[in-house]
Amino acid sequence: MRDIRIAVVQLQSRVGATAANIASIDRFATEAARRSIDIVCFPELCVCGYNAGNQHTPVPEPLDGDAVRALEKVGKRHGVTFLAGLLERAASGIVYNTQVVIGPKGLVGSYRKAHVPTSENGTWSQGGELPLFVHPKARYGIEICYDSHFPEVSALLAAKGAEILFLPHASGGETPEEKKARWLRYMPARAYDNTVFAAVCNLVGDNGAGRVFAGVSFICDARGQVIAEAQSGTEEEMVVADLRAADLEEVRRVPEAFFRHFRRPELYARWEQES
Repeated sequence: MRDIRIAVVQLQSRVGATAANIASIDRFATEAARRSIDIVCFPELCVCGYNAGNQHTPVPEPLDGDAVRALEKVGKRHGVTFLAGLLERAASGIVYNTQVVIGPKGLVGSYRKAHVPTSENGTWSQGGELPLFVHPKARYGIEICYDSHFPEVSALLAAKGAEILFLPHASGGETPEEKKARWLRYMPARAYDNTVFAAVCNLVGDNGAGRVFAGVSFICDARGQVIAEAQSGTEEEMVVADLRAADLEEVRRVPEAFFRHFRRPELYARWEQES
């Protein structure tokens, strides 16, 4: 890893208003380029809007569709890498909740949400891969919303070599204070247990389809300490942090603090086979 500046954005995204949502992404990408930010993470389904339970609005698109082409133009125009969520219709016809990675040269790759809760079943399917992404300055993985409740995901991505975990959300149903208190019970643990940086963001505000999102966005260091956070639970905001390679190396230098050094995967695999 090299020193890297990252950002997470809590964004207001309206269901079906893809062009307007991409314009908002472009606005923050402009700011990111001005501030020399290397990677920006936008929330789950921010491109098309979150509307679980409705199979018709928004309309899923293929990864070579208009939405991704518009996002590619944003990446090329500003020379920044960013992550943004959309509804993907695969060639098979199956719909996925997908986070695309866009770089200065266009589409880098994508991740399909692997854990789909009851409220989303029937709207999209669960993905079957946990890819590792490589930026010139860092390796990272993505966990979309409900994925973050499964410690195995973070452990596997860290074992693959991830130094940063990006956790984009579309999470409502609580006040900003309630959500922050709940997330602080386990999000920092994903960073602490795996000795990685973790960056969390969420949608914010009314999405025009009956849901209001509570914001809450923050970045943790590899000790699980919050080093940057949003100041508002109701407004759009970009949260920026400079991640130092030396800080990560310092934590990992002490074996007892680098917990993954003592992992026993053969024991865990045997337990899973026996259970």
